[in-house]
Amino acid sequence: MFNPKSNNADIHQHDWAQRDRATMLRSLHAGRALQAPVTASSGWSADAAMQDPRSVHAYLAGKGDLRATWWNLYSAVYMAAVLSATLEHAMISFHRLHHALTLFRLGFVQSVAKAAADIEEEGVLVAAFNSVRREMKR
Repeated sequence: MFNPKSNNADIHQHDWAQRDRATMLRSLHAGRALQAPVTASSGWSADAAMQDPRSVHAYLAGKGDLRATWWNLYSAVYMAAVLSATLEHAMISFHRLHHALTLFRLGFVQSVAKAAADIEEEGVLVAAFNSVRREMKR
């Protein structure tokens, strides 16, 4: 911290930014009582890690979506199968596969939803015909 008895010879040794940060932090909390934590509805300081299946908390609690497991498995198989592979190549390949599977899944869900709507509106035979026709257009 700053020594008021400093002279010009040692003035360059002071971390002025650290002193200013410390002064600012002291002034923010001076005379204030501790406040209650912000409510979870605001989103700030709410611990949502257990609800997020991608988090480490959920993974350790056994509620994760196994992303790390799939990555470890995929990268090990990829590195063993492709002799000149690097970890970067494995990562790029993993994400390409992930994106392709995600788009396929979304298209499949949309197709099933359209088929279900066709069944409700027009019956099974017309829905089957429309589904085949839609798939042939792709």
